[in-house]
Amino acid sequence: MNEQHPNQQRADPAQRGAPEFSAPDERSVPLQVQPAWQQQQQQQQQQQQQTVQQGAHPQQAWQQPGPPHAMEPRTYPQLLRGPRHTWWRPLVGVAVVLGLCLVVLVVMTVAMFVGLLLSGAELERLTNDETLLAEVGSKPWFLLLNNLLLAAGIPIAVLAVWIGHGWRPRWVNSVAPRIRWRWLALCSAVALAVQLLATAVLFAFDGVPEARGEDVLVLLLIVLLTTPLQAAGEEYFFRGWMTQALGSWFRSAMVSALIPALVTALLFAAAHGGQNFWLFVDRFAFGLLASYLTWRTGGLEAAIGAHTVNNVVVFVPVILAGTLEESLLITDAPWQVVVLDILVMAMLGALIVLLARRLAVRRTHDPAAQPGNAVPPQQRPPWQERDPHPGPVLVPPGPTG
Repeated sequence: MNEQHPNQQRADPAQRGAPEFSAPDERSVPLQVQPAWQQQQQQQQQQQQQTVQQGAHPQQAWQQPGPPHAMEPRTYPQLLRGPRHTWWRPLVGVAVVLGLCLVVLVVMTVAMFVGLLLSGAELERLTNDETLLAEVGSKPWFLLLNNLLLAAGIPIAVLAVWIGHGWRPRWVNSVAPRIRWRWLALCSAVALAVQLLATAVLFAFDGVPEARGEDVLVLLLIVLLTTPLQAAGEEYFFRGWMTQALGSWFRSAMVSALIPALVTALLFAAAHGGQNFWLFVDRFAFGLLASYLTWRTGGLEAAIGAHTVNNVVVFVPVILAGTLEESLLITDAPWQVVVLDILVMAMLGALIVLLARRLAVRRTHDPAAQPGNAVPPQQRPPWQERDPHPGPVLVPPGPTG
Protein backbone atom coordinates (compact mmCIF):
# COMPACT_ATOMS: atom_id res chain seq x y z
CA MET A 1 0.00 0.00 0.00
CA ASN A 2 1.45 3.27 -1.06
CA GLU A 3 1.47 5.89 1.61
CA GLN A 4 1.27 9.58 0.61
CA HIS A 5 4.12 11.68 1.76
CA PRO A 6 3.00 14.41 4.11
CA ASN A 7 4.58 17.14 1.94
CA GLN A 8 2.72 16.00 -1.15
CA GLN A 9 -0.52 17.82 -1.91
CA ARG A 10 -3.60 15.97 -2.98
CA ALA A 11 -4.47 16.61 -6.59
CA ASP A 12 -7.54 18.54 -7.50
CA PRO A 13 -10.40 16.20 -8.31
CA ALA A 14 -11.07 18.14 -11.49
CA GLN A 15 -7.57 17.43 -12.62
CA ARG A 16 -7.55 13.73 -11.67
CA GLY A 17 -7.06 11.54 -14.63
CA ALA A 18 -5.95 14.47 -16.78
CA PRO A 19 -2.77 13.64 -18.66
CA GLU A 20 0.26 15.57 -17.63
CA PHE A 21 2.02 17.36 -20.46
CA SER A 22 5.43 18.92 -20.46
CA ALA A 23 6.06 22.49 -21.59
CA PRO A 24 5.52 22.78 -25.33
CA ASP A 25 8.59 22.95 -27.53
CA GLU A 26 9.03 26.45 -29.08
CA ARG A 27 10.09 24.85 -32.33
CA SER A 28 6.71 23.19 -32.63
CA VAL A 29 4.82 26.53 -32.66
CA PRO A 30 4.55 28.02 -36.19
CA LEU A 31 5.92 31.58 -36.48
CA GLN A 32 3.45 34.22 -37.64
CA VAL A 33 5.48 36.30 -40.14
CA GLN A 34 3.87 39.51 -41.39
CA PRO A 35 3.77 39.98 -45.15
CA ALA A 36 6.25 42.45 -46.60
CA TRP A 37 3.52 44.83 -47.70
CA GLN A 38 2.10 44.96 -44.17
CA GLN A 39 5.52 45.69 -42.68
CA GLN A 40 6.06 48.46 -45.23
CA GLN A 41 2.65 49.92 -44.41
CA GLN A 42 3.47 50.01 -40.71
CA GLN A 43 6.79 51.71 -41.43
CA GLN A 44 5.04 54.34 -43.54
CA GLN A 45 2.53 54.98 -40.77
CA GLN A 46 5.37 55.46 -38.29
CA GLN A 47 7.11 57.85 -40.67
CA GLN A 48 3.86 59.81 -41.12
CA GLN A 49 3.48 60.14 -37.36
CA GLN A 50 7.04 61.40 -37.06
CA THR A 51 6.45 63.82 -39.96
CA VAL A 52 3.33 65.25 -38.32
CA GLN A 53 5.20 65.70 -35.05
CA GLN A 54 7.86 67.64 -36.94
CA GLY A 55 5.23 69.96 -38.44
CA ALA A 56 4.72 68.61 -41.97
CA HIS A 57 1.50 67.33 -43.43
CA PRO A 58 0.98 63.53 -43.67
CA GLN A 59 0.46 63.81 -47.43
CA GLN A 60 4.10 64.85 -47.75
CA ALA A 61 5.43 61.65 -46.12
CA TRP A 62 5.69 59.78 -49.41
CA GLN A 63 8.12 62.34 -50.78
CA GLN A 64 11.85 62.15 -50.43
CA PRO A 65 13.11 63.87 -47.28
CA GLY A 66 15.03 66.48 -49.27
CA PRO A 67 17.18 69.18 -47.66
CA PRO A 68 16.68 70.36 -44.09
CA HIS A 69 13.78 72.76 -43.55
CA ALA A 70 12.33 71.88 -46.96
CA MET A 71 8.82 72.68 -45.71
CA GLU A 72 9.71 76.17 -44.46
CA PRO A 73 8.65 79.35 -46.30
CA ARG A 74 11.36 80.36 -48.76
CA THR A 75 12.09 83.10 -51.26
CA TYR A 76 12.24 82.85 -55.05
CA PRO A 77 15.93 81.86 -55.35
CA GLN A 78 15.31 78.90 -52.99
CA LEU A 79 11.97 77.94 -54.49
CA LEU A 80 13.24 74.64 -55.95
CA ARG A 81 14.75 73.60 -52.62
CA GLY A 82 11.71 71.47 -51.76
CA PRO A 83 11.22 67.99 -50.29
CA ARG A 84 12.37 66.29 -53.50
CA HIS A 85 15.47 68.40 -54.08
CA THR A 86 18.82 66.66 -54.38
CA TRP A 87 22.24 68.05 -55.27
CA TRP A 88 22.31 66.57 -58.78
CA ARG A 89 19.04 68.10 -60.04
CA PRO A 90 20.62 71.44 -61.10
CA LEU A 91 23.15 69.46 -63.14
CA VAL A 92 20.32 67.77 -65.03
CA GLY A 93 18.91 71.21 -65.73
CA VAL A 94 22.27 72.33 -67.11
CA ALA A 95 22.29 69.34 -69.48
CA VAL A 96 18.78 70.22 -70.66
CA VAL A 97 19.79 73.85 -71.24
CA LEU A 98 22.88 72.91 -73.24
CA GLY A 99 20.93 70.53 -75.45
CA LEU A 100 18.13 73.00 -76.13
CA CYS A 101 20.55 75.87 -76.76
CA LEU A 102 22.34 73.78 -79.36
CA VAL A 103 19.08 73.05 -81.15
CA VAL A 104 18.01 76.72 -81.08
CA LEU A 105 21.39 77.93 -82.35
CA VAL A 106 21.34 75.48 -85.25
CA VAL A 107 17.84 76.52 -86.28
CA MET A 108 18.58 80.23 -85.99
CA THR A 109 21.89 79.92 -87.84
CA VAL A 110 20.18 78.19 -90.75
CA ALA A 111 17.44 80.84 -90.75
CA MET A 112 20.03 83.64 -90.74
CA PHE A 113 21.98 82.16 -93.65
CA VAL A 114 18.75 81.80 -95.61
CA GLY A 115 17.92 85.42 -94.87
CA LEU A 116 21.34 86.55 -95.99
CA LEU A 117 21.04 84.63 -99.24
CA LEU A 118 17.56 86.00 -99.90
CA SER A 119 18.86 89.53 -99.29
CA GLY A 120 21.32 89.09 -102.18
CA ALA A 121 24.54 88.39 -100.29
CA GLU A 122 27.15 86.38 -102.14
CA LEU A 123 28.20 82.96 -100.85
CA GLU A 124 31.84 84.01 -100.36
CA ARG A 125 30.83 86.88 -98.11
CA LEU A 126 28.84 84.52 -95.90
CA THR A 127 32.05 82.80 -94.81
CA ASN A 128 34.83 85.37 -95.30
CA ASP A 129 33.47 88.91 -94.94
CA GLU A 130 33.28 90.04 -91.30
CA THR A 131 31.49 93.27 -92.22
CA LEU A 132 28.45 91.51 -93.63
CA LEU A 133 26.59 91.26 -90.32
CA ALA A 134 27.21 94.94 -89.70
CA GLU A 135 25.52 95.74 -93.00
CA VAL A 136 22.42 93.68 -92.32
CA GLY A 137 22.19 94.58 -88.61
CA SER A 138 19.62 97.28 -89.30
CA LYS A 139 17.44 95.08 -91.52
CA PRO A 140 13.98 94.23 -90.10
CA TRP A 141 14.36 90.49 -90.61
CA PHE A 142 17.70 90.48 -88.74
CA LEU A 143 16.23 92.32 -85.76
CA LEU A 144 13.28 89.94 -85.75
CA LEU A 145 15.53 86.86 -85.77
CA ASN A 146 17.71 88.32 -83.03
CA ASN A 147 14.73 88.98 -80.76
CA LEU A 148 13.25 85.54 -81.41
CA LEU A 149 16.60 83.92 -80.64
CA LEU A 150 16.72 85.61 -77.25
CA ALA A 151 13.03 84.91 -76.63
CA ALA A 152 13.86 81.20 -76.84
CA GLY A 153 15.19 81.59 -73.30
CA ILE A 154 11.59 81.28 -72.05
CA PRO A 155 10.95 77.67 -73.19
CA ILE A 156 14.55 76.71 -72.40
CA ALA A 157 14.21 77.93 -68.81
CA VAL A 158 10.83 76.37 -68.07
CA LEU A 159 11.83 73.02 -69.59
CA ALA A 160 15.05 72.98 -67.56
CA VAL A 161 13.07 73.53 -64.35
CA TRP A 162 10.42 70.98 -65.33
CA ILE A 163 12.76 68.21 -66.50
CA GLY A 164 15.69 68.90 -64.22
CA HIS A 165 13.89 69.70 -60.98
CA GLY A 166 10.42 68.21 -61.43
CA TRP A 167 8.60 71.52 -60.91
CA ARG A 168 5.91 72.66 -63.33
CA PRO A 169 6.83 75.58 -65.65
CA ARG A 170 4.53 78.04 -63.91
CA TRP A 171 6.82 78.08 -60.86
CA VAL A 172 9.44 79.93 -62.90
CA ASN A 173 7.11 82.94 -63.15
CA SER A 174 6.83 83.70 -59.45
CA VAL A 175 6.01 82.25 -56.05
CA ALA A 176 2.31 82.75 -56.85
CA PRO A 177 2.92 80.63 -59.14
CA ARG A 178 1.82 82.56 -62.21
CA ILE A 179 2.50 85.80 -63.99
CA ARG A 180 0.93 88.54 -61.89
CA TRP A 181 -0.19 90.68 -64.81
CA ARG A 182 -1.38 93.64 -62.75
CA TRP A 183 1.95 93.76 -60.94
CA LEU A 184 3.81 93.48 -64.25
CA ALA A 185 1.82 96.41 -65.67
CA LEU A 186 2.50 98.56 -62.60
CA CYS A 187 6.24 97.85 -62.72
CA SER A 188 6.32 98.63 -66.44
CA ALA A 189 4.52 101.92 -65.86
CA VAL A 190 6.98 102.95 -63.15
CA ALA A 191 9.93 101.94 -65.34
CA LEU A 192 8.50 103.88 -68.28
CA ALA A 193 8.11 107.05 -66.22
CA VAL A 194 11.68 106.82 -64.90
CA GLN A 195 13.18 106.03 -68.31
CA LEU A 196 11.30 108.83 -70.05
CA LEU A 197 12.56 111.25 -67.44
CA ALA A 198 16.15 110.09 -67.93
CA THR A 199 15.78 110.21 -71.73
CA ALA A 200 14.41 113.74 -71.56
CA VAL A 201 17.49 114.80 -69.60
CA LEU A 202 19.77 113.27 -72.25
CA PHE A 203 17.81 114.91 -75.09
CA ALA A 204 18.14 118.23 -73.33
CA PHE A 205 21.90 118.02 -73.81
CA ASP A 206 22.17 116.09 -77.10
CA GLY A 207 18.99 117.16 -78.88
CA VAL A 208 16.10 115.10 -80.23
CA PRO A 209 17.01 112.80 -83.17
CA GLU A 210 15.26 113.35 -86.48
CA ALA A 211 13.33 110.59 -88.22
CA ARG A 212 15.60 109.78 -91.15
CA GLY A 213 16.06 106.02 -90.92
CA GLU A 214 14.91 103.36 -93.37
CA ASP A 215 12.05 100.95 -92.70
CA VAL A 216 11.13 103.00 -89.64
CA LEU A 217 7.55 101.78 -89.30
CA VAL A 218 8.47 98.11 -89.76
CA LEU A 219 11.34 98.32 -87.28
CA LEU A 220 9.20 100.11 -84.70
CA LEU A 221 6.51 97.46 -85.06
CA ILE A 222 9.06 94.69 -84.57
CA VAL A 223 10.47 96.42 -81.50
CA LEU A 224 7.09 96.96 -79.90
CA LEU A 225 5.88 93.40 -80.55
CA THR A 226 9.00 91.30 -79.97
CA THR A 227 11.12 93.27 -77.51
CA PRO A 228 8.92 92.16 -74.58
CA LEU A 229 9.57 88.55 -75.60
CA GLN A 230 13.29 89.21 -76.02
CA ALA A 231 13.59 90.83 -72.60
CA ALA A 232 11.47 88.13 -70.96
CA GLY A 233 13.64 85.43 -72.55
CA GLU A 234 16.77 86.88 -70.96
CA GLU A 235 15.06 87.25 -67.57
CA TYR A 236 13.61 83.73 -67.61
CA PHE A 237 17.03 82.36 -68.44
CA PHE A 238 19.25 84.36 -66.05
CA ARG A 239 16.95 85.48 -63.23
CA GLY A 240 14.61 82.51 -63.64
CA TRP A 241 16.17 79.10 -64.21
CA MET A 242 19.77 80.04 -63.41
CA THR A 243 18.88 81.86 -60.20
CA GLN A 244 16.64 79.06 -58.95
CA ALA A 245 19.11 76.34 -59.90
CA LEU A 246 22.02 78.03 -58.13
CA GLY A 247 19.90 79.05 -55.15
CA SER A 248 18.70 75.49 -54.58
CA TRP A 249 22.26 74.48 -53.59
CA PHE A 250 22.42 76.80 -50.55
CA ARG A 251 20.58 76.43 -47.27
CA SER A 252 21.15 80.03 -46.18
CA ALA A 253 18.52 82.38 -47.61
CA MET A 254 21.02 85.24 -47.85
CA VAL A 255 23.68 83.16 -49.60
CA SER A 256 21.10 81.71 -52.01
CA ALA A 257 20.16 85.25 -53.01
CA LEU A 258 23.64 86.77 -53.14
CA ILE A 259 25.58 84.09 -55.06
CA PRO A 260 23.04 83.70 -57.93
CA ALA A 261 22.78 87.51 -58.20
CA LEU A 262 26.52 87.91 -58.67
CA VAL A 263 26.90 84.94 -61.02
CA THR A 264 23.93 85.77 -63.22
CA ALA A 265 24.87 89.47 -63.43
CA LEU A 266 28.40 88.53 -64.46
CA LEU A 267 27.22 86.09 -67.14
CA PHE A 268 24.49 88.48 -68.31
CA ALA A 269 27.03 91.25 -68.88
CA ALA A 270 29.55 88.92 -70.52
CA ALA A 271 26.89 87.52 -72.88
CA HIS A 272 26.66 90.90 -74.62
CA GLY A 273 30.04 90.35 -76.26
CA GLY A 274 33.02 92.69 -76.56
CA GLN A 275 32.73 95.87 -74.50
CA ASN A 276 34.82 98.27 -72.52
CA PHE A 277 34.96 98.33 -68.73
CA TRP A 278 32.28 100.95 -68.17
CA LEU A 279 29.77 99.36 -70.51
CA PHE A 280 30.37 96.04 -68.72
CA VAL A 281 29.77 97.77 -65.37
CA ASP A 282 26.51 99.22 -66.69
CA ARG A 283 25.18 95.84 -67.77
CA PHE A 284 26.46 94.17 -64.61
CA ALA A 285 24.60 96.76 -62.52
CA PHE A 286 21.38 96.09 -64.39
CA GLY A 287 21.82 92.37 -63.75
CA LEU A 288 22.16 93.05 -60.02
CA LEU A 289 19.06 95.25 -60.09
CA ALA A 290 17.03 92.58 -61.87
CA SER A 291 18.14 89.92 -59.37
CA TYR A 292 17.32 92.17 -56.43
CA LEU A 293 13.83 92.93 -57.75
CA THR A 294 13.22 89.24 -58.43
CA TRP A 295 14.22 88.34 -54.87
CA ARG A 296 12.38 91.23 -53.27
CA THR A 297 9.10 90.80 -55.16
CA GLY A 298 9.08 86.99 -55.43
CA GLY A 299 8.90 86.81 -59.22
CA LEU A 300 10.19 87.92 -62.61
CA GLU A 301 7.54 90.55 -63.34
CA ALA A 302 9.49 93.58 -62.10
CA ALA A 303 12.68 92.52 -63.88
CA ILE A 304 10.80 91.84 -67.13
CA GLY A 305 9.02 95.18 -66.98
CA ALA A 306 12.22 97.13 -66.31
CA HIS A 307 14.15 95.25 -69.00
CA THR A 308 11.42 95.64 -71.62
CA VAL A 309 10.93 99.35 -71.05
CA ASN A 310 14.68 99.99 -71.08
CA ASN A 311 15.16 98.24 -74.42
CA VAL A 312 12.15 99.88 -76.05
CA VAL A 313 13.18 103.36 -74.89
CA VAL A 314 16.71 102.74 -76.20
CA PHE A 315 15.66 101.28 -79.56
CA VAL A 316 13.00 103.80 -80.57
CA PRO A 317 15.32 106.85 -80.78
CA VAL A 318 18.06 104.99 -82.64
CA ILE A 319 15.53 103.62 -85.14
CA LEU A 320 14.20 107.13 -85.73
CA ALA A 321 17.75 108.42 -86.15
CA GLY A 322 18.75 105.58 -88.47
CA THR A 323 21.58 104.42 -86.18
CA LEU A 324 20.23 100.99 -85.26
CA GLU A 325 23.21 99.27 -86.87
CA GLU A 326 25.69 101.22 -84.74
CA SER A 327 23.73 100.66 -81.55
CA LEU A 328 23.69 96.90 -82.05
CA LEU A 329 27.47 96.89 -82.43
CA ILE A 330 28.28 99.30 -79.59
CA THR A 331 31.32 98.26 -77.54
CA ASP A 332 32.03 101.24 -75.29
CA ALA A 333 30.28 103.83 -73.15
CA PRO A 334 31.60 106.92 -71.33
CA TRP A 335 31.70 106.71 -67.57
CA GLN A 336 29.46 109.76 -67.16
CA VAL A 337 26.61 108.02 -69.00
CA VAL A 338 27.14 104.83 -67.00
CA VAL A 339 27.03 106.69 -63.68
CA LEU A 340 23.82 108.44 -64.71
CA ASP A 341 22.33 105.13 -65.82
CA ILE A 342 23.19 103.47 -62.49
CA LEU A 343 21.52 106.34 -60.62
CA VAL A 344 18.41 105.82 -62.76
CA MET A 345 18.49 102.10 -61.93
CA ALA A 346 18.73 102.86 -58.21
CA MET A 347 15.75 105.21 -58.43
CA LEU A 348 13.72 102.63 -60.33
CA GLY A 349 14.56 99.88 -57.84
CA ALA A 350 13.61 102.05 -54.86
CA LEU A 351 10.25 103.00 -56.40
CA ILE A 352 9.35 99.39 -57.23
CA VAL A 353 10.29 98.20 -53.74
CA LEU A 354 8.15 100.92 -52.15
CA LEU A 355 5.25 99.96 -54.40
CA ALA A 356 5.70 96.27 -53.52
CA ARG A 357 5.59 97.07 -49.80
CA ARG A 358 2.49 99.19 -50.18
CA LEU A 359 0.66 96.49 -52.14
CA ALA A 360 2.01 93.66 -49.91
CA VAL A 361 3.28 91.74 -52.94
CA ARG A 362 3.98 88.14 -51.99
CA ARG A 363 7.68 87.33 -51.98
CA THR A 364 7.80 83.88 -50.33
CA HIS A 365 6.52 80.40 -51.10
CA ASP A 366 4.94 78.75 -48.05
CA PRO A 367 4.35 74.99 -48.53
CA ALA A 368 1.96 74.95 -45.55
CA ALA A 369 -0.30 77.48 -47.31
CA GLN A 370 -1.04 75.11 -50.17
CA PRO A 371 -4.62 73.78 -50.25
CA GLY A 372 -4.69 70.32 -48.67
CA ASN A 373 -1.35 70.83 -46.95
CA ALA A 374 -2.49 72.98 -44.04
CA VAL A 375 -1.19 71.70 -40.72
CA PRO A 376 -3.49 71.88 -37.68
CA PRO A 377 -2.52 74.76 -35.35
CA GLN A 378 -1.68 72.43 -32.48
CA GLN A 379 0.79 70.55 -34.70
CA ARG A 380 2.24 73.57 -36.47
CA PRO A 381 5.88 74.40 -35.67
CA PRO A 382 6.85 77.94 -34.67
CA TRP A 383 8.39 78.81 -38.02
CA GLN A 384 5.00 78.39 -39.72
CA GLU A 385 3.47 80.96 -37.39
CA ARG A 386 5.73 83.77 -38.52
CA ASP A 387 5.67 84.59 -42.21
CA PRO A 388 7.29 88.04 -42.28
CA HIS A 389 5.91 88.76 -45.75
CA PRO A 390 2.28 87.62 -45.91
CA GLY A 391 0.49 88.09 -49.19
CA PRO A 392 -3.06 87.89 -50.46
CA VAL A 393 -2.31 85.16 -53.00
CA LEU A 394 -2.62 81.52 -51.94
CA VAL A 395 -0.07 79.11 -53.37
CA PRO A 396 -1.66 76.40 -55.54
CA PRO A 397 -0.86 72.73 -54.88
CA GLY A 398 2.43 71.00 -55.11
CA PRO A 399 5.79 71.35 -56.79
CA THR A 400 4.40 69.49 -59.81
CA GLY A 401 0.89 70.85 -59.48
